[in-house]
This record gives sequence, structure tokens and C-alpha cells, in this order.
Amino acid sequence: LDDSVYKSLLEAPDYNRAIAVLEETEYAEDIEHFMMEGARPTIMDRAFNRNFVRNFSRIKEFFMGKPEEMMNALLARWDLYNLKTALRGMRALVPKAEIMRNMVPIGYLDEVVLEEIVSQPDLRASIDAIVMFSIDWRVPYGQALTEHLDEYLREQDLSILELALDKLHYTKIVEQLTGGDANTGLVREGVKMEIDTINSVTLMRICGLELADAKAEDYFVPGGTIATAKEFTRIMELGQPEQVYEALCRKTPYRKVLEKAWSNFEERGESAFEDEMEKHVIESCLKMSKDPLGIGVIIEYMWRKYLEITNLRIILRGKSIGLIESQMRKELYIP
Repeated sequence: LDDSVYKSLLEAPDYNRAIAVLEETEYAEDIEHFMMEGARPTIMDRAFNRNFVRNFSRIKEFFMGKPEEMMNALLARWDLYNLKTALRGMRALVPKAEIMRNMVPIGYLDEVVLEEIVSQPDLRASIDAIVMFSIDWRVPYGQALTEHLDEYLREQDLSILELALDKLHYTKIVEQLTGGDANTGLVREGVKMEIDTINSVTLMRICGLELADAKAEDYFVPGGTIATAKEFTRIMELGQPEQVYEALCRKTPYRKVLEKAWSNFEERGESAFEDEMEKHVIESCLKMSKDPLGIGVIIEYMWRKYLEITNLRIILRGKSIGLIESQMRKELYIP
């Protein structure tokens, strides 16, 4: 969408008029698909997800061989996102429809499988379903959940399962990213930044904590700038958040990003680091399309599409509760 569409959406006098603006764009097909169910923001969310999935389903058909492998590795991040969304939703007793509304099934796991996972009666049953289904998946996520299930049941801390999923996911994805060609290098760069985000946020979260029976290396996701579990442990053992932050500034290429996160750490904790690092990942990926025939075009498109849909959700929700234009503009991210 170009600037004129955003301008029309923000200046629309009410929620219904904003939807009418979108009905003049490529989102019209997706809005019409759900229009019989009403025009509530939750219905529009489903329309946006359908558009996202519809576009990437078409794009996936462009590739075969090694490029197809790179495409699958790139989109696999949404499988991890969807499984975490399922686990969090089931744990919080969120209605099944609400969980599915937040799914983005553009990776290996399709909507049918995800619906089966969230249709289970409770979290434990959903975990069992993941274990059963994942025997045939590219990344056997059930293996990670099974290995850490006893620890989760003992501690009742969902981050235990999420970290286990992260470690297995990125181990398998990094194994796929072999070779020195430019396309592999771009995907590897994006994956490395994602791993750095996880490790940085984890360090800021656990530094100074007593880990009981766990070891620091249990929290380490390999494949990023912090090369070894030993190095990760040394940083964690510094203890104080400020010392860990300073070590991250020295040992990773994200000083400016980390400085901005640190300025908000007292107010927002490790989530400040998560937000700033994720913003850096997106901004970096938006600059990867220098070769018009390379996978960087797809990487940039994926994130531009993601940001576009995020912005549309912000605008429509703002319109639905009567926010003024200036309030909504503060929440938008338009590169």
C-alpha cells in the first residue's frame, strides 16, 4: 500500500469508512471472504491473515531445488511462532477461535494441523498432539517438548518449553544453511540475528538469578554471534544487568540497538531488548533486496507485508475505539 492509502485510512471519519478504503485495495478479496461474519476488528484480523497466507502460498510456488529449501528455511520462523502462539493460548485458556486468529500458517504447518493442535481440551493434550504430528515434520518439535516436559510440569514455566522449541528449531535451520552462495548467506544472516535476539533477551532475563538445577548453557541457543555456551555462561555469570549489557555491547555488533534498549530497561525490563532487537532484525531485512534476482527480494517483501498488516490492524482497532489520527500515528511503523 502506498502513502495515499495510509493517508485515506487515517483520515477516514469512522471505522466503517476505513474498511471502505481497504475494499478498494488488494485486501478486498479477503475482506469479502469473511464479510458474512460481520466487520468487527477480529474478523478483519482473519482477513489480513488470509491475505498474508494467500500471497506467500503463491510465492512458494515460484521455487524448486535449493531456492525452495532457502524459502522453506526463511518461512519456518512462522512455524515456531505458531506453535508458541498455540501453547501460550492454551495455557491462558484463550478461546480456540482467538488463538487461530493469531496464526500465520505460511510455513510447513498448515491451518488444518494448527486447528487440530488448538482444538485439544487442554495444554497437555495439545503438547501430545504436537508430539504425535511432528514425527513427519521437517523440524520434530515434539522431541523438544518431550525432553523438557517433566521440567515444565515441575516448574509450570512456559518459557522452558519455548526455549526448547527455539533451540531445536534454530539447530535444524542452521544445518540447512550450508554453502557459500549469496542467497544462503542472506537467509543465514537473518537467522543469526534472530538467534542473537533470543540469546540477548535471555541473558538480560536470567542474569543474577539462581538457576537451581539448571545450567547457564541450558539457556543458550547456538548459531549466533555468541559462539559458544562457555562464552554465554561467562556473560551470564557477570550477574548484574548493567555488566551483562556492557558485555553484549562489546561482544556483539548491536551497540546502538542495545543502548536504546538499555535506556528503557528500568521501565520495561528485558522486553525493551526484545523489541529493539526485533526492530533491528526487520530494518536489516528491509535492506536485503539489492539483487533483483536474489532471495533478498522475498525477505524484504515478507517483512514489508508483515509491517503493512500490523499497521492496518493498529489503524482499524484505533478507529473502532475512536482514537484520533495523531494517537494512531505514534503506534505505526512505516519504513
